[in-house]
Amino acid sequence: MPTETTYIIRNRSDKEKTIKDAIFAFSGGTRTILLKGEGEEISTAVEVAEIIKNRMYPSLKIANVSLGSRPYFNNRSRGAYNRNDRNNRNNRNNKNSKDLVSKIEITLSKSNQ
Repeated sequence: MPTETTYIIRNRSDKEKTIKDAIFAFSGGTRTILLKGEGEEISTAVEVAEIIKNRMYPSLKIANVSLGSRPYFNNRSRGAYNRNDRNNRNNRNNKNSKDLVSKIEITLSKSNQ
């Protein structure tokens, strides 16, 4: 029986599946779950945590919330020469370009009662 389970929310459609998986994990004896979301999915991770805590398991505690960021990598411009590389270099100073992606990690745990 695992003591901690991690769920990474990659898009909005993962919300219902993550809630269902978390319910099954807590029912199966898991003591702690870790929800992770990046970028636009931070709000989805917070929403999932609130639904699990408030509607499903009111006795759960939010044990930890961790905020941070990581470098943003555009996979399409890696590897072989891309004719848009010149445009990417010129747009590097563009105020709309993303250099970092924000992330959140929310730890929900059962009380020891």
